[in-house]
Amino acid sequence: MKLQGKMSDIAVESKLLMQTLPVISYLPPDYDPDRRYPLLIAQDGRDYLQIGRLFSTADDWIGKNIIRAIIVIAIPYENLESRRQLYHPDGPKNRSYLRALSEEIVPQIAGRISIDPDPESRTLIGDSLGGTVSLAAALERPDLFRGVIMQSPYVNERIIEQIGSTEAIRALSIYHSIGREETAVKTTRGTVEDFLLPNRMLHRALSRSGPNHYTFHELDGGHTWRSWKPDVRSALLERFYADA
Repeated sequence: MKLQGKMSDIAVESKLLMQTLPVISYLPPDYDPDRRYPLLIAQDGRDYLQIGRLFSTADDWIGKNIIRAIIVIAIPYENLESRRQLYHPDGPKNRSYLRALSEEIVPQIAGRISIDPDPESRTLIGDSLGGTVSLAAALERPDLFRGVIMQSPYVNERIIEQIGSTEAIRALSIYHSIGREETAVKTTRGTVEDFLLPNRMLHRALSRSGPNHYTFHELDGGHTWRSWKPDVRSALLERFYADA
């Protein structure tokens, strides 16, 4: 399907990560540089683009006035090992990546594309570890990001404790989903882990902590794009519905 909007590559220079990040941008149809647009930043960017059909779904729905006109920034990962280093809470580059999101990626994008400066209009999306790092970024910088879409995020005890100990959670609007079949997920490290129970624990912690808005779904599926792809559509409607 041919996009009515515009897709292009943007090179973002990161001193914190000591590399150039090949970011992929989507501008909506009739993009106007004098207008300020909501921003959606996708971790696992190429997966969301090629498998999740994020750009094409957004483009189609913007054209049909189902969702608001938004700008989407997709950040691909280099390989599975680098992904873990950047996204995992214990990853050696996790802190640098969180800083790069707020201190380098967003400012450089804002210098080239007309995005809304209101943190309420900025949303982070990711699956698995991508969902984990999206939540972490919003908790760390609610002055920049107020929206989180996390699909089957990796959850450990430290994340649960953080939810209960920070006031930042009250500023966030969170869409959270997990598959009921995610009881034995094979990770990129070769381990097999239960994602369902920790996500149910996260759900309870978030419900107690009282985000500004919180939606939780248990899906009939596993830790794959077969579950996440249709769920992307639900998340877009939740966050960017045209009448919202």
